[in-house]
Amino acid sequence: MSELEQMLEDSATRLFSNEMDLAQIEAMEQGQWPAALWAAVEDSGLARVFAAEADGGAGVSFGEGLPVLLAGARALAPVPFTDTALCGWLLARLGLPVPPGPIGLAALDADLQAAQTAEGWVLNGEAEVPWGRHASHVLARSRTPDAGIVWLLAPAQGCVDATGENIAGEPRDRLRFAATRAVAAAPGDPLASAHSLRPLGALMRAIDMAGVLERVLDQSVQYASERVQFGRPIGKFQAIQQQLAVLANEVVAARMAVASACAALPGGQWAFRAMVAKVVCGQAAGRAAAIAHQVHGAIGFTREHSLHFATRRLWSWRAEYGSEAFWAARIGEQAIRAGGAALWPALTETA
Repeated sequence: MSELEQMLEDSATRLFSNEMDLAQIEAMEQGQWPAALWAAVEDSGLARVFAAEADGGAGVSFGEGLPVLLAGARALAPVPFTDTALCGWLLARLGLPVPPGPIGLAALDADLQAAQTAEGWVLNGEAEVPWGRHASHVLARSRTPDAGIVWLLAPAQGCVDATGENIAGEPRDRLRFAATRAVAAAPGDPLASAHSLRPLGALMRAIDMAGVLERVLDQSVQYASERVQFGRPIGKFQAIQQQLAVLANEVVAARMAVASACAALPGGQWAFRAMVAKVVCGQAAGRAAAIAHQVHGAIGFTREHSLHFATRRLWSWRAEYGSEAFWAARIGEQAIRAGGAALWPALTETA
């Protein structure tokens, strides 16, 4: 980790340690927006970590900013921190300014239509937008009447059509746009071809899972060192040590998978690595949650214990933007099309 990455990670860890507690997560699940927490995030500038320096950001690469995103996920921040930062990265590549407030990314496969009027671009259609009810703006990839592509940044206020939640209690909403005037627009795709954009959301949730997995490991190790059974901490028993070793292995694999994908952005191999990251993190999420609850025993399943805040997020996110089974099938299809001779170079390519 470079000096810059360490500095950014320390800043993010300190921010969430000082500004967050579990009560905020519980309040969010009851429908309360943590305004004070988001204000602190905005003031820190970390949500703009990928934005250009002229736009108030740090202008770092995705790989350099990864520790910041992991820190937010590790803290279980009940705000769309990763979503907003990713939208900031896309806006920077599009040459558009990053507005204040939470930004939602409209589902990349949504059928959204853009039209240019005398007053500017307008957006029509409906799309799923995580945290849509709390977003100030939505970044939407839209089609023009001549089958072109334009990215629109549109206000979200007044566009919520239906609300919902995942099993972690996080907002998962549907927004409907009816000639909604965009505040900014840019033609073309910031990442090569249209089909390669689908893994972008998968990478976003893989990063979230990798951060939470680190928290689950730390929490399980701490509990195993404190819980005494038969006269000694349960972490002294070989069976528990073996389980924790497996858990640690899953955490490291997840961290390396997302780091590889982020380092590849925006190169030609990023989409493939993002698919791999979603598969690796999804599988790790299932195994790690099972081990963590085994180590904690019955208390880990209670509402009063904090473990469920992490594991419910893992269970939710492994299904969002394509499960590991979905992306494993896409990886297999690519390998078959490319032929056996291309498989090993694809797995070992570093460019």
